[in-house]
Amino acid sequence: MTSETGIFLFNEPVSATGVMRVHFHCASSWSSDDPVLIVLHGYKRNADTYLCDWKLEAERLNALLLCPEFDKGGFPTPREYEVGRMRTPDRRAFLPREEWNWGAIERAFDAACERFGASQDSYWLYGHSAGGQFVHRFALYCPESRASHIIAANAGAYSALDDQRFPYGIGQNGPATDLSAFLSRRITVLLGHKDRKTKGGVLLRSPEALVQGPHRLARGRFFFQSGKEMAAKLDVPFCWNLVEAHDIGHSNRLLAPVAADLFAVSV
Repeated sequence: MTSETGIFLFNEPVSATGVMRVHFHCASSWSSDDPVLIVLHGYKRNADTYLCDWKLEAERLNALLLCPEFDKGGFPTPREYEVGRMRTPDRRAFLPREEWNWGAIERAFDAACERFGASQDSYWLYGHSAGGQFVHRFALYCPESRASHIIAANAGAYSALDDQRFPYGIGQNGPATDLSAFLSRRITVLLGHKDRKTKGGVLLRSPEALVQGPHRLARGRFFFQSGKEMAAKLDVPFCWNLVEAHDIGHSNRLLAPVAADLFAVSV
């Protein structure tokens, strides 16, 4: 197949608009049995920028690159995007599971398989910043997904495996999930070693977020440690990996080649 870049739409029931846009790049040598890579954008909802940041890596991986756009028309606030649309707008109750947004990723994969003829039965999944929040919660609350390797990069806060209230932890108010399956998934926590800003931007500074650390680097380490401790407590396999990229801060563009190298060894 020749290289192709563009946008396709598919029907998405949990979007307020009923549709989702997917920015894509098909590598020049990609064929139906080659990898599918899904990349999730940050809080700016700039899927087009993420596509540009990842096009060279898609060529290097010989992958079909998909960047679903969680636009503000369909997913107006963090509740509808990185926290999974799991709760009612007043955040006092959880919605039925079929109304959570995690299924949008699986439906985007199915739509791409139909459009491009992909025969893969799994995909790689990466998210940066708000997208990093999205993908680690996706792994936690969508254990049936077909993601084979999930990389959560530079998230601002996590659903750590402790007693903090959701979404900062999985305390008693959180929905049940299969922790053994979560801990045994291939998950990489990817951190920019220079991602240490404590103020400015959209860094969460709630008391619950600060428990996890003063900056994104510390919070990623905190999350990884919470998983390690829970795996030991439950006596189950712990298949996560922690990678810190030196000389890189809060940059998807600079982390993309690092993440691509990690996906390359998944083949």
